[in-house]
Amino acid sequence: MENLLRLTKQCLSIVETSTIKDDEIKMLINAGIADLNRQGIKADANISESLVQSAIVMYVKSNFGNVDIKEKELAQRTYSLLCVNLSLSEKYKVVENDA
Repeated sequence: MENLLRLTKQCLSIVETSTIKDDEIKMLINAGIADLNRQGIKADANISESLVQSAIVMYVKSNFGNVDIKEKELAQRTYSLLCVNLSLSEKYKVVENDA
């Protein structure tokens, strides 16, 4: 989680030493993981994979704070595209035996 938090803060242009928004960011990271799992994508098992991390970061960017709405919309579209791509790969899909 700490590595993902650091990466997400970097992508949000937040200084790594700043901790004031950590609770919000962690909540959104967990929500992103839960959303991927809800869509049948094995996020927990592949949390170190860059595609999964990218999807989680885009989820956070699309829901975080009071940033430019166009940036949020772009992050949401990117998240949706990453979800589609992840769901098409056998490596990331939840199989009936996994559930």
